[in-house]
Amino acid sequence: MDEIEFRRRVYANPQSPEQELLDAASDNPDYQKILDQAQELDTDVSNAVTAISVPADLQDKLLKIPASAGISGEELIQRESANSSYFHYYAAAATFLLAIGVTFSIVFNSGPSVQDIALGDNVLDHLYIDFEEINAFSRGEGNNFEIVNAANVSQILANAGTQFLSNDFMRSMPVRVAKPCEIIPAFQSAHLILQGSRGAVSVFVINNSPVSVEYRFRDDRFNGVVIPMGKGNMILVGEETENLDPYKDLFADNVEWVI
Repeated sequence: MDEIEFRRRVYANPQSPEQELLDAASDNPDYQKILDQAQELDTDVSNAVTAISVPADLQDKLLKIPASAGISGEELIQRESANSSYFHYYAAAATFLLAIGVTFSIVFNSGPSVQDIALGDNVLDHLYIDFEEINAFSRGEGNNFEIVNAANVSQILANAGTQFLSNDFMRSMPVRVAKPCEIIPAFQSAHLILQGSRGAVSVFVINNSPVSVEYRFRDDRFNGVVIPMGKGNMILVGEETENLDPYKDLFADNVEWVI
């Protein structure tokens, strides 16, 4: 289950998530954080609605409403005066709509945009172009590729407007494949491949507009993360069970833009 599907299903019923969602959250700290935040926000909204106090001057304001469609504000009050809960309903409904608006603004705008998601899809498409190399790594043959020398790695990164901060980092993370690639037309990008614990770990840098928020993506085979970095994006992709977090932290701290 990818992050977008997880968010959609959690937001539909945050207080009573399906067991599949609970299992996904227990296996993924990022998903657990999304679930916790959704439940906390849902509780805050519920508390806000139930804690409504009707303004003392609400009835006076309604009486001043000009006559419209054959009914005046005074007639409206007279019709509903027998049931004072109407005013509580009116105030609660208004507050609830406001709360819902805030919820959508905070929760739904916190996720990646459609354009952001398209970048992850483009990366997955590109991986299947390099399928033979990726498959060699998954068969445990990645170490058969010679380590790319520092000068060639630096040149490939420079073409995409980036560089490593030090040669020591490059030696600690031996790159087995380094080449320019095209993820999005008109933007320069570089593709580095390392031997991970489950197969190939691909590191992409691309000098397009940074995504609005870091997010994870996956398909039936791969999992990845898109990380906004100043003047562009870094994308890491590995096999489905590959833990990308160590690579994310290391590369985020040791790659800089030079454009």
